[in-house]
Amino acid sequence: MTSLERSLRAIHHQQPDRVPVIPQAHVWALYAYGSSSQECMYDGARYAEIQIQAWRDFGWDGIFVATDSIAVAHSLGLEVQYTDVGAVPGPKGLLKSLRDAEQLRWPDPRETRLNEWIIATRILARELGDRVLILGRADAGAFSLAAQLRGMEEWLLEVALEEQPALLHAFLEQCNRYSLWFADLLLEAGAHVVTIGDALASGSVVSPRVYERYVFPYHRALAQAIRERNARLSIHVCGDIAPMLSQLVQTGTHILEFDAPTDFELAWQTARGKTCLLGNVPVSEVMTRGSPDQVEAECCWRLERVKPAGGYILSSGCALSPDAPAENLHAMVESARRYGWYE
Repeated sequence: MTSLERSLRAIHHQQPDRVPVIPQAHVWALYAYGSSSQECMYDGARYAEIQIQAWRDFGWDGIFVATDSIAVAHSLGLEVQYTDVGAVPGPKGLLKSLRDAEQLRWPDPRETRLNEWIIATRILARELGDRVLILGRADAGAFSLAAQLRGMEEWLLEVALEEQPALLHAFLEQCNRYSLWFADLLLEAGAHVVTIGDALASGSVVSPRVYERYVFPYHRALAQAIRERNARLSIHVCGDIAPMLSQLVQTGTHILEFDAPTDFELAWQTARGKTCLLGNVPVSEVMTRGSPDQVEAECCWRLERVKPAGGYILSSGCALSPDAPAENLHAMVESARRYGWYE
């Protein structure tokens, strides 16, 4: 069974030969192989070259395409600050008020640096797409993208006060349409899965009520649109998503990428047979600061709990730090290969 076949069976709740393993090592690989997030933001061919080499060396079952988590907002004109491991929003949002969103220009992604992600996806699909799962990230989900463009504090305050709900929803609708446009281009380039990251949709940041009113409708609409294209969606949410787990499953997303603060057994009980889970080995304390034996123990604990059903992909809880030791990534892959077999 190829990595692609194995991963697709897991995503569609069919039992593969073993649990697929896809560490979120895409940014880690850039630094491990002599490049950086900042370089590959503007060089999709270089990004693909590195990911192919990392796949050859480690043998994981899938590859994510993303250099950072602010690419769309940056492409729309947001000032960013470059860091050692990527980019973060500048001190001010792009929009001075919600009404400014009505005048926001939404450029063709192919005319921005997002095109480098499309190029990378196309190369990876051409070179490995018949064997390996390619996950193209359409960057931030609507709620997080709106926060990046408006400014996080201003956005969260406006959502909490709900003084202008019509403007809030109009802006979120704009963001969601752009995510779908970018997702379509990634699918055309050959991605098997499109994925969004919505870090601010976490229970660590917002209440279940806010999720229900201002996040769920857009997650669900995106999932429905992707399903209408006979494609697959993955939603990544950082932090603790226990308060909105049931709602996330109800969005219809094919995959839910969940972080270490979320209780694994609760997530498995909630999503089993409905949504494929991808996660959630701790990034800092295990993958970065732990030993290979600790990585193996964390992986095996999860692998034992998902048998005999499908619907699970072993992974880290979030993108790996460039400081994570290579031997810990090998330990994760080897754990799946040794202990992830279904009887």
